[in-house]
This record gives sequence, C-alpha cells and structure tokens, in this order.
Amino acid sequence: MTSVFVAVDLGAESGRVALIELQRGAIRFQEIHRFPNAPVVLPSGLHWDITGIWREICQGLSAAARWAAENNATILSIGVDAWGVDWTLVGASGELVGLPHAYRDPRNVDAFDRATSIVSPEQIYQATGIQNMPINSLFSLYAQKLHGPELLQAADQLLFIPDLMNFWLCGKRNVEATVASTSQVLDVRSGQWCGDLLDRLELPGHLFRETSLPGTALGPISPALATATGLDPAVQVIATASHDTASAVAAVPADPQSRWCFLSSGTWSLLGAELGEPCIGQSVQSAMFTNEVGVAGTIRFLKNIAGLWLVQECRREFASRGQEYDYTELADMATLAEPFRTFVDPDFESFQSPGNMLAKIDEFARQTDQPVPETPGDYLRCCLEGLALKYRETLIKLEQTLGQEFEVIHIVGGGGRNELLNQLTASATSRPVLAGPFEATALGNALVQAMALDEIANLEEIRLLVRKSLPPRKFTPEDPDIWRPAIERFSSLACRVA
Repeated sequence: MTSVFVAVDLGAESGRVALIELQRGAIRFQEIHRFPNAPVVLPSGLHWDITGIWREICQGLSAAARWAAENNATILSIGVDAWGVDWTLVGASGELVGLPHAYRDPRNVDAFDRATSIVSPEQIYQATGIQNMPINSLFSLYAQKLHGPELLQAADQLLFIPDLMNFWLCGKRNVEATVASTSQVLDVRSGQWCGDLLDRLELPGHLFRETSLPGTALGPISPALATATGLDPAVQVIATASHDTASAVAAVPADPQSRWCFLSSGTWSLLGAELGEPCIGQSVQSAMFTNEVGVAGTIRFLKNIAGLWLVQECRREFASRGQEYDYTELADMATLAEPFRTFVDPDFESFQSPGNMLAKIDEFARQTDQPVPETPGDYLRCCLEGLALKYRETLIKLEQTLGQEFEVIHIVGGGGRNELLNQLTASATSRPVLAGPFEATALGNALVQAMALDEIANLEEIRLLVRKSLPPRKFTPEDPDIWRPAIERFSSLACRVA
C-alpha cells in the first residue's frame, strides 16, 4: 500500500501544497499547487494576506483530492509548516481579531528599542535562549500593545501562522512547540511561557496556552472542508514540525556517525547544529546564537542570517524596471560576473527592510570604498559571495561556542538549488558541502506526519529514508589561497560601516 501525506509549506515568498508518497522504503515527491506570497501595506502596517493564503491552500487540497481519486490513492493526513515568529489573534468564537502583521513591519524596530529599555536584552536572552531580533514575536506583540492594545485585550488566544491554518483545517486550536519556540516568549529549557517577561512588559498572559510536541494528531478535517475540497472526511490533521526550519532539519540526510552541521537555505539562512539540550550563556548570547525546539526532543542551535532575501529583493527591483529574470538566469549571470569585486554583509541593518535594495547595495559599496555594481550579475555575485563569507564567519563562531569542529555542511531547502552559492560556501568555509534535498521542508513536514501515524519509527529512520531516496550532491572546497584576500576584505567591512 502507498501511504500519501499532504504537506502545506508556507514560505515568506511563496507557498505550495505537495504530495509525498511512501512505498517500499522509497519517497516520491510532487508539488501539486504553488502560489506567490507577499505581505501587503495597509494603513495599519505591513500585513499578511491570510485569507488569500487560506484560499490558495484550499485550491491545493482540492487538487490533492482529485489526484487521489484519479490514482486510487488514500491520503492519510495533512500537515502545515510556515515561517516563524508571526502570529494571529482569535476571539472566543474563533474569529480573527485583526489581520496578522508581517515580521518586517517597521513598527517592530521602535518596539524593540522601547521593550529592551524596560527589560535588558541580556535578561530577555537568559529567559528564552533566543537571539535578540526586532522581528521576534515578543517585540511585534509589544508593537501591538503600543499601537492597538485593544486587540490584545479583545482576543482569547494567540496562534502562530501554521497553528491558525490547522485550526481552520480541523477546528481545533493548538500551539505547536517548534514554531512557538521562535517567538522569544517561550523558555526553551522548560517549554513554558515566560510569564515574568510578559508581566514586566505588561503583555496579556491569557493569550498563551500550553504547547504540543511536533507530531501531535489534532483530529480529522472539518466536514465543511471535506465538502469544499473533495477530501475524504477521515483525513487527519497533524501538527507536524510546524516551523519550516524544524521540518527541514528533520529531513537532513546526515550520517549519524559524521560531525555535521546544517544550513537551511531560503529567504533566511539558518546555520547551526542539532543538540540534545539548550546551550545558553553569556558567551552564547554574545555570539548571537538561538535555541529552538526540534523534532524528537532535539534543540536547533543556530544563527539567523539574512539569506537569499537580498537576491529576492534585487530580482523584484529588476522586474519593476522591466527586467524579468528567473533565479536560474540570475545564477548564470552571477557565475559569469567578475569574482571578489564587491562584497556586502547580508546582515547589515539597512538591508533588512523591503524596497530599494539596489540603491542600498550601492550605498554600502560607497561606504566601504568598493566598486559599485554595474550589472545584474555584479549585484547577484556580491550578494552570494557576501553570503558565503557570512556563513564562514558564523561557522567559526558556532565551532568556538560549542567547542567542536564540523567536518561537513548539509545544505537543505530551496537555496540549495543555487550551485554557485553551494560552491562559494564550500570554498569560503573550507568544508565539503552536501546539498539537498531541496524539498527538505515539505519532506520533513510529511515524514513527521508519518512518524505520528507510526508509518516511520523515529527521526533516525526519517534521515536514513531521505539519504537513500534522495542522495545529496557534494561540493568540494577550492584552494584556500584563492579566498584568503577575500576573507580579509570581508572581515574589515564592519569597521568601515560602524
């Protein structure tokens, strides 16, 4: 019998609905519906089009139902993963209370400054184990308190984006731990909400309910959804590893005997290691590492890096000028561009807000006495080389913080399709890179569902199955002498823009 699972995978740039089949120890993946996703600017700020996202999910589920009927297949369950930190409010009746704000809403920056003047960044970090960033839920909640406290008081519960989708799928409210742990409101050591932190910032604690572990069965889809989509009413909804990075890391095809670290590559890059328990301390905070909940009792110890966000913003700006390029074309242009011409630090503050990315890169180049990029290939090359050098810097900090060396980097996620970036990463870090699977998030989502339904035994079996079905591609480092001048130049950038 073929077991079929539906993975709803929501990213900050696009979403998709995928079918994952398990048959005789092999995985078959197919994307059945994809749609763009982008926040919209309203008078109240930057918001997600949450009902539009739901409409697209329903279209994907309808396509999945048709496929199942045509192929005489049985869909066992549905799971939703999404980006972290963003949340919604629901009332006692289950109705939305306001539209969810997007994490890049400018109001979060001011909220971060004001909140950390009340509770210091050190105290917040020690309470939560999470990297201090304005995008985190704690600060967007504080922004809501500053700009619309009546919504917080009117709401009955806070749900993160994948939690809301699960609620709409089956009617059950549930807060899943992997996505909750991105919020900087949860104590990753105890799994409990930080009530003292909420009290000191005068945020309503009644919004926060007990979390569930990844792989929790929530029940069958609602009768209304079954009617609307044609799905069998018996299809189960599983609170999978609901944070997209947690699902992606679950599907890393790592050999358990190797010393490996992971790099989940997408709009954000998450570089880190899987630990058995949180690692929290002053030196860890200084290195800006975060502790997030993983699958099967693991901790994702990682650092957030701006990732392919800069590339995405450049592409959008080229398109607005009538220059339409897909990502393959942009990668080809970058490959042909002059190497080591201009570098950017992807985490530089001005790059974090949307819009005018080309001008921001130009200004960064001028401030650091570097040539201003001239062609699309120049812009993309400087983004990718800067990202690879940032990975090197972060890997060094990771190894120093944990007191261990990693012999291989596993790159998973859509960014792994960029072969130039994979090669640049291997060369900049002097580590072999194993790239793939590119669909790690959707695969991890589905395979955690399978584990919840006893179709797969444990996390080790998930990784073995992925390794055998979808072996990664290896990228070998170039001669380190080629990169030495570039590394020295990149290290000096921070001094010149301080």
